[in-house]
Amino acid sequence: MVTCRGPARARRGRELADLEVLRDAAVLIDGERIAWVGPRSEARDLHSAFGIPQSAIDVVEVAGVLFPGFVDCHTHAVFGAPRLDDQQRRALGEDYKTIAALGGGILQSVRDVRARPEEDLLALTRARMATLLAHGSTTIEVKSGYGLEPAAELKQLRVIRDAAASGRATLVPTFLGAHEVPPEFRERRADYVRLVCHDMIPTVARARLALACDVFCEPGVFDIAETRIMLEAARRHGLAVKLHADELEGSGGAELGAALGAVSVDHLAAIRVMEIIGRLVEHLVVHGVPMAMHHKDPAEFLSSKLIRQIHEHRPERSR
Repeated sequence: MVTCRGPARARRGRELADLEVLRDAAVLIDGERIAWVGPRSEARDLHSAFGIPQSAIDVVEVAGVLFPGFVDCHTHAVFGAPRLDDQQRRALGEDYKTIAALGGGILQSVRDVRARPEEDLLALTRARMATLLAHGSTTIEVKSGYGLEPAAELKQLRVIRDAAASGRATLVPTFLGAHEVPPEFRERRADYVRLVCHDMIPTVARARLALACDVFCEPGVFDIAETRIMLEAARRHGLAVKLHADELEGSGGAELGAALGAVSVDHLAAIRVMEIIGRLVEHLVVHGVPMAMHHKDPAEFLSSKLIRQIHEHRPERSR
């Protein structure tokens, strides 16, 4: 049996490799709750320790490995057709901005999601959740972000809610209405930021369709000032905040996330190591999302080498 026994917080540096491995173990399950985990030799007295009659305990022998479910902390699972052509073009050397300018990228998925019936999206999302669950993911963060208008964003969030209600995995919904500037607002960016702040965020919060709000903070998408305005609006409405940041170019998004107390800042493929080490290590949780950059040189990934460097530069008091 493998457990994550240890600090009740995000792990850092070498802690990421710390696992407890019990070779002859037992688990006490009380209803739907895991009440105790430990060596089998200590299990014989559990009935008295937990006040459970011996006759009420069913012993089931299990062979194999028992381990906690994986947490998939960054998914965009509510979409229609996969953008396989995008992946091929990126593998051949085209950059994302070029692909997006030619009609691909996020806006290709937006056109699909806006036109696709909600029941179709729900069926596709359920199938994807079943696949993730079959591979060991039991808690899955799921973002909207392929609607970029109130009706389509709410449609995606309802799909996440309904998929969670009918499946076995725990789904954590995130509102990502600021994934891109929609074409109809391309020349009216400020109007779209206001729409997100004054319409979408309050509606999502009132309906309790999301736990967090995410913004794609990147040159050419939303700048630091726009991102701050939207995330501060989200906080006022009781939503936690997250960022897509510094994926294609360094822009200071990671520093903004740290300043706002973000739950996480994701990607960071273009950030300089010393920016993290010098100012951001104290409380920032980073999701590296390396497979989003699988077409690039592995040396460019936010790698385990970076994790070690952050740990080694962390002040002793914060370890």
